[in-house]
Amino acid sequence: MTTSEELPTLASLRSPVLGDNPYLRKLQAERPIWRVRTDTGDEGWLVVGYPEIKELMLDKRIGRTHPNPAEAAQLADNPIFSMIAGVAAGRDEHELHAAFRALLIPHFSHKKMQSLKPRVEGIVRGMVDELAALTPPVDLQTAFSLPVSLKVLCELMGVPEDERDLLGELLDHVHEIGEHASAGQAEFIRYLMGLAARKRENPADDVISGICQAGLKDSDVTNIVCMLLFAGHESVATHIGNGVARLLTRPDLLTEVRADPSAMAGAVEELLRTANFGGGAQPHYAHEDIEICGVTIRAGDLVLPDFAIANFDERSFADPDRIDFGRKPNQHLTFAHGAWHCVGAPLARLELNAVFTALLEKFPGLTLTTTLERLNRADGDDGTDRLAASISALPVAW
Repeated sequence: MTTSEELPTLASLRSPVLGDNPYLRKLQAERPIWRVRTDTGDEGWLVVGYPEIKELMLDKRIGRTHPNPAEAAQLADNPIFSMIAGVAAGRDEHELHAAFRALLIPHFSHKKMQSLKPRVEGIVRGMVDELAALTPPVDLQTAFSLPVSLKVLCELMGVPEDERDLLGELLDHVHEIGEHASAGQAEFIRYLMGLAARKRENPADDVISGICQAGLKDSDVTNIVCMLLFAGHESVATHIGNGVARLLTRPDLLTEVRADPSAMAGAVEELLRTANFGGGAQPHYAHEDIEICGVTIRAGDLVLPDFAIANFDERSFADPDRIDFGRKPNQHLTFAHGAWHCVGAPLARLELNAVFTALLEKFPGLTLTTTLERLNRADGDDGTDRLAASISALPVAW
């Protein structure tokens, strides 16, 4: 792809924390697919329409890998994206992906989540008690959202307790952009290889042990564990922070969910749907030429479905700006769609339900100590370069 044409940049399309994005909305209203420039200067196709994203996610001509990873256009300068682009390494990506999913789904099944529920709720309550022992105001992100997400994930995955702080540091580095991320990824992979070797020798009842016993080659084991940890940590912490911020800046919503605890499941879904007004693009690649909506996506092109803005597509959601905890159906795309639907979504839902319930029970006077407008995203607004669209700090008191 060329780099001479003036195109909308992804940097210019980022949304403020929980704020509307008129520019991105305008693009969505005009047409569902746009040629854009990424932060690396590469070109790609930004897909902002809900039906179009669903169509592409079901299309076998779309995947996460690229036939020539070294030449692949990138969403951002992060080595994890480069690793994903080359993970199939000459194999049939869809067959490989299906095999990996079949291996993982039992670990995230409804039955597994029901058995895990008391454990997750116990972890969350313990972390809430630790939070209550602090003197407010407290940054909820660093004191609670990130640590509780990490602890739940480590319990399920089987990361030893005395190694979790190290893993948290490694995950923090691999979410950065540029040289720091590259150095962080190398250390992260070394750690995962060592952990996998130990799990092979001494398996336990956890996800990593299960993966290690499946007869996969070492690189596949490391890649799967890497992607589960990479995708499962900051994303859940982001939804905790964004959800709490939404509730604390909308007293009507807070009153509703406090008055009717049975509404929490619906609240979680709607908070997931409305977490971000755009900025949820994930890199995919066309494996063949694709004609859609009057444009031709060429084989090898970068395709960027923005799942977040698609959740506000008026063609698919009635009154999409209204936050409705009773919305039915609520088939949001926050966890993607089709074969690419997040395998860890059941755990995320379980954890968010437990977190919001415990926080509201423990802190009846929970308040935000700043304004919504003063909250910054941790991907540039606060002076850092990171992948996540999480809130950089969420000061609260009780």
